[in-house]
Amino acid sequence: MKKLVIVMLVMLVPFIGSAQTFDSYEGEKDVTSIVVTKNMFKLLAEIDLESDDPEVKEYLELVNNLDNIKIFVTENADIASRMTADVKKYVSSAKGLNELMRVKDEGKNIKFYSKEGKSSSYVSELLMFMEGDIDGKEGSMIMSITGNIDLKKISKLTKDLNVPGSDELKKIENKQ
Repeated sequence: MKKLVIVMLVMLVPFIGSAQTFDSYEGEKDVTSIVVTKNMFKLLAEIDLESDDPEVKEYLELVNNLDNIKIFVTENADIASRMTADVKKYVSSAKGLNELMRVKDEGKNIKFYSKEGKSSSYVSELLMFMEGDIDGKEGSMIMSITGNIDLKKISKLTKDLNVPGSDELKKIENKQ
C-alpha cells in the first residue's frame, strides 16, 4: 500500500507543478511558446549601452528586475479549453493573486491578474489570459511575467515584444 501511494505521488508531481506554471504547454505541438529567462535579462542588463537617454536606462532597469516572461499561444480548440481550465484553477489556488482588470473588445476577452509587490505600483507576478481573435484567428494566450514588475513601465516591454493585449496593459499603467 505504501509503495502504491509513493508511486501515485511521483506520477502526480509533474502534473501539479506544470499546471501551476503552465510550462506543460511549451512542448505541445499546436502551441507557440516564448520563454525568456532571468539569464537573458541579465545579459541585456550587462550590455554596455552608451546612452544618456533616460528611457533606455528605465528599460534596462525594468528588464533587470524581471525573472521570466512566458507566453503560450494556441489556435487549437482542445488546447485552448485546457488553458482556460488551467488558468481558472491557478487563479483560484494561487495565494495573493487578484484580478486587476477584464476587457472585452474587438472579439477578445482579456483578463489580468497580479500578485502584490514591494509597493502599490509594483507586482511580483502579472498574469494575462486572452481568448478570442489573436491576429485574425480564434485562439487563446497565456502570458505570465514574474519578478519585481513596475506596472508603470511593463506595457513598453510587452509592446516591444509585440504581445497581443499590450494596449490593455497600457490602460493599467495609466491607472497607476
